[in-house]
Amino acid sequence: MTQKSKCIVFMIDPYYRKLIRYNWAQLRVLPYYSIYVKESEEFTPPRRRVEDILSESKNDGCDAYVLLITNGLQVSQLLEYAERNRIINTRGNFLMIHDTLLFDVGMKYIWNRITKVMFIHRFTVLTRRSNKTTMKEWFNLETVSYPVRANNFVKTRYVNTWHKGRMLNKDVDNPFTNKTLRLERRSLRVAIFEHIPAVTRYSRQLQKHYRDYSEKASGVEFEIMRVLSDKMHFKPNFYTPVDIEIEKWGTKDDNGSYNGLLGEAERGNAEFFLGDLHYTLRHFELLELSYPYNTECLTFLTPESLTDNSWKLLISPFRLYAWIAVILILLLGACAFHFFALFYQNQIMPYVRNTNAEGIQMRGLTLFTDMQNSMLYTYSMLLQVSLPRLPRPWALRVFIGWWLLYAILVTVAYRASMTATLANPVAKITIDTLQQLAKSRISVGGWSEEQRDLFGASLDPDLIEIATRFELTLKEDDAVARVANGTFGYYDNIQTLQEARAKRQLLEEMRKKKSTREEKVIDDRNLHVMSECVIYMPISIGMDRNSPLKPQVDEIVRRVVEAGFVEKWLSDVTEWSKITELKDESPAAKATVNLHKLHGALVALGIGYFLGFLALIIEKIQWKYFVMKDPAFDKYQMDVFYSMSRSNFINKGGIASCRKS
Repeated sequence: MTQKSKCIVFMIDPYYRKLIRYNWAQLRVLPYYSIYVKESEEFTPPRRRVEDILSESKNDGCDAYVLLITNGLQVSQLLEYAERNRIINTRGNFLMIHDTLLFDVGMKYIWNRITKVMFIHRFTVLTRRSNKTTMKEWFNLETVSYPVRANNFVKTRYVNTWHKGRMLNKDVDNPFTNKTLRLERRSLRVAIFEHIPAVTRYSRQLQKHYRDYSEKASGVEFEIMRVLSDKMHFKPNFYTPVDIEIEKWGTKDDNGSYNGLLGEAERGNAEFFLGDLHYTLRHFELLELSYPYNTECLTFLTPESLTDNSWKLLISPFRLYAWIAVILILLLGACAFHFFALFYQNQIMPYVRNTNAEGIQMRGLTLFTDMQNSMLYTYSMLLQVSLPRLPRPWALRVFIGWWLLYAILVTVAYRASMTATLANPVAKITIDTLQQLAKSRISVGGWSEEQRDLFGASLDPDLIEIATRFELTLKEDDAVARVANGTFGYYDNIQTLQEARAKRQLLEEMRKKKSTREEKVIDDRNLHVMSECVIYMPISIGMDRNSPLKPQVDEIVRRVVEAGFVEKWLSDVTEWSKITELKDESPAAKATVNLHKLHGALVALGIGYFLGFLALIIEKIQWKYFVMKDPAFDKYQMDVFYSMSRSNFINKGGIASCRKS
């Protein structure tokens, strides 16, 4: 017991202290801790001093415990409390006095976690010969098998006998052997919670015949368990707890106990627990977690927006700043044309002597003398619509030539971008970041209280906002249906969300095929897996708390990860969802041009009609309340009225100059 131990812990009551005459301090074989136990002392909980010594001894690496306590109830209470609070090294060597209270059915979970244990069973026989009484005494060393399977009473197994200062069976060199190295095809219970990518529904056909081969992916953890059973030489007994589909990991009841998979672990009903368990403090308190075999991206399944952006088709070729530049240049160009026309009319034409030459020069110049006409014809040139008459002044002609060159470049760029927009699928409006999700109005949720606590414990304002809207939903199908309705965001790992999205797409396709022509099928929103991960969570295989199998399991899982098998199994699990998404790809996304994408032209036409009617109403109002009330207005001599109004508007400056001369 002391050959490979770093230090030793003694717990002795008054009876054995007097009997053995405790003198370990004089031998100075190993560093030790000693705890004196009173006969009336209770260990629910133990004294603060006892708890501190046990914790300190574990931190110092002590892996040998000698419990020489007569009262078996005290020993059972001490072991239960120390194991529950992890203040002793359960993988160390234990030597204690045999007592029937230690083998009650309620203690079997302790002996599944403390396997290197020896019980000192004392036997005495009195013989009387010739009025002389002699006493024969010997001590049997007994242990328990692993795993302990007891319905009424835990059975012990004989190891050796100590008699007259020596061991009778000299073949047993070290009684504290590691029983987990020799499982000898024993049956170990494995509790299963089906959750992608850990365990899939296809694993059900392999649970009884786990060595068989299947073309369907059974899950990463199921495959790892097959490797563990082969390397550690045990037979996995897979089973699914009652109501696991509803309870899942499990929640804490009013009495403080758990249901679901964590409830199975709390009661010690199995040696392994498969269910995509996160490497968190809550799971660490109830389970023994293996070396993480994978790191999962936890994110949300969100709906795509139903906002129709086809009306933006005419403005989509250019960005905002490009449109601002085009509009500003259009205004500047119109003002420049108007300035050139006015400058030529007011500064050059008065000096032209020839009346015929003046009329020739004015041809086409009137297109830009009015600001509204200048804006209209400048815009028409930008749309590559020719002018009704080309102005005669060469300065204006040169400027128009350069303007047409600019118009060609702009329209070519616009048409090229428009062609690309029509040929490519319409851009989807999705929620891809936590900030966008926090600003959206949809509610979010998941199936675990631990998921909700993760958001509530964060200091990030976006995660805090999400935590206020987080709901618990135990049925995945109902949650995905709410996502398809556009009112919910479902939280889980990315593989599960991709599988749920593929199932929903397949369901929608089947529903459309079954519907008749007279029936109107309302399309749900497309589902989108958010690209930003909330957290990258390590995933482990669960074992019984303080399980003696952990060192071997960790070593095998590490080798499996390094060999690349986990990546291969993950690819097998997600293969179906990837193929389904490719098959169910929307035909509208493949089409080059369809009627839906031409809604922008109809929107532009509608805007044009609206502006035209608005201009008509304004002209009607201007005619009724301004023109008809003019004193010179005569409906029987309209030509005279308009000729007088126009001549006064054009020649107002010329008449004034003539009067001055």
